[in-house]
Parts: sequence; structure tokens; C-alpha cells
Amino acid sequence: MPACLGFDYGLRRIGIAACDAESTLAFPVTTHVEGRDGSIFGHVATLIREREVTCLVVGLPLTADGREGDMAKAARGFAGKLEKQFETAVVLWDERYSSAEADRWLRGRARPRKEDRDSVAAAIILQSYLDRLASSAGETRDREDTP
Repeated sequence: MPACLGFDYGLRRIGIAACDAESTLAFPVTTHVEGRDGSIFGHVATLIREREVTCLVVGLPLTADGREGDMAKAARGFAGKLEKQFETAVVLWDERYSSAEADRWLRGRARPRKEDRDSVAAAIILQSYLDRLASSAGETRDREDTP
């Protein structure tokens, strides 16, 4: 499976997650804050090089009924810039409720920062994608094993 980075895109903050060498477990890496942390593309370039990334997964913030609003359009624009900049596969992945799930993960922590929420949401998005890949791979193996 590919080495991937996951992104929870926001206008001010972008949560970033990565996966383990087997592409089975996603974990938060950092949150890039616009205006504070320099170029997001420079940071992503470093992560791609260090982790030998071949796939970028950008959360697509759909509405509860599956429609695209302004933030989904902005996330699509970000995904397009990533694809152009890095000539790497970019997957848009439904991220509905990832921030709410991140809030549940962080509930027990004393004073979680907004940045924590974004990187955890990125990990949830990426984990969902990795789980789907693993499920699809298992379905393919099952079909091949059937006489």
C-alpha cells in the first residue's frame, strides 16, 4: 500500500497526518497555521521526501446531505494545487463528522488546542481512507481465493 499523508484543510489551519510503514495506522503529525508556519507547500515537500509519500488524501467537507459548499470548493482547490506542485496522486475523501470525532478523541485531554483538533481530524480522514483500501484489498484477495 502507498505511504500517504492526510490533510484536514481549513483557511487558517491545515491538519496533517501520516501513516505507518505498512499503511495500516494513521496518526497526527502537525497542524500548519497560515501566516505563522511559512509555506504549506514547503512543509509538505519535506514530509513527502522524508516519508517517501506517494499519495495525498485531502478531506472533502461535504454537508450532512452530501452537497458541496464553499469549504469543499476551497478543499478541491487546495487538492489541485498539491497535485500540480508535487505531481503526486491526490485523493479527495469525504470528511463528514471528522472534526466532531476529533473532539471526542480529545475530550479527556486537558485543554486541547485548536491545532490538536485539526491534526487529529486529519488522522481520522486518513485512517478512513486506509481502512477502505485495506477492505478493498481483502475483497480482491477473497475473490481470487474462491474456486
